[in-house]
Amino acid sequence: MADAKRILAISSHVVHGYVGNRASTLPLQLLYWDVDVLNTVSFSNHTGYTQWRGDRHSAQHIREIYTGLKMNTLTDYDVVVTGYIPGAEAVREVGAVVQELRRDNAELGREVLWILDPVMGDEEKLYVAPDVIPVYESLLPLATVITPNQFEAELLSGIKFQSEPDIKKALRILYDKFGTPNIVISSAVAADDSKKEEFVCAGQTRRKDGSLLQFYLRLPFINAYFTGTGDLFASLMSDRFWTYYTAAKGVEGDVPDAELPLVRAVEDVSAIVQAVLRNTADEVQKYNIREDKMAAETGVPRPEPATKERRIRDMKFGELRLIQSQDKIRVPDVVVKARFDFP
Repeated sequence: MADAKRILAISSHVVHGYVGNRASTLPLQLLYWDVDVLNTVSFSNHTGYTQWRGDRHSAQHIREIYTGLKMNTLTDYDVVVTGYIPGAEAVREVGAVVQELRRDNAELGREVLWILDPVMGDEEKLYVAPDVIPVYESLLPLATVITPNQFEAELLSGIKFQSEPDIKKALRILYDKFGTPNIVISSAVAADDSKKEEFVCAGQTRRKDGSLLQFYLRLPFINAYFTGTGDLFASLMSDRFWTYYTAAKGVEGDVPDAELPLVRAVEDVSAIVQAVLRNTADEVQKYNIREDKMAAETGVPRPEPATKERRIRDMKFGELRLIQSQDKIRVPDVVVKARFDFP
């Protein structure tokens, strides 16, 4: 059995469902990680339900929890992955915590990778305060890997994805602005793609000689509404990138482009996420068939999609099927390979 690795996951927590640290913990444990979770919010359920209860945790709370870990010498991590953090002050404090943690480990000869998901919004909607943006911009140069979605990549680069060459341009701008050696835009669709049957997962990594490699995967859209996919993507990236990065450190000379750690990690992670989403979509389809059948048999129509009752039921049955996807998480079936002929 493989030795456990240690990771600190700093993100949101929900009692019910799979977003934030709840979407991260099980997959990482299945991949032999000891997962310590530092929760930035504690909610009953994710906000897609439109109603919830709970608390957002302050910068002071985050520092207090980390201080307790440090007092007991529990901060010997291999990786830190950060996700949703509520507010500029808390984001700034998380940045300070991660920098302190990395310095302390470096003094002991231990490198700690930082996988940073700059959670700020999605689908043209900003769901953090505007003063969060410059704080993230100050932290991106310190990260090992960043995993923005399309909205976040557009926001940080200043480039709207009107066509696929804009995605390539945005990757370069992100590097020029922030210097992050590994960048993955987890999902992107150009405005001129009228069919929208596929999306692009695009990456950029820095080779040993300092040159940049850009690559992408074309992946099929799965027609369903999902939450927690970005959290799942970032947590899996923590495992797969660390695995390939650690192996590559012992390799002398140049590594072929197709074997670079970020390229292989993105291929694996994309395969796992697609498998989880397919399983989830299949269960959602079964749920809809059952609901329609019951409505037909009883003569009582289903609530309209815009109603609160329908929204809650749809959210409940649309939660990620992580437990049902364990085999695919452990051993991904990589069908879609990275391409280097970026448009």
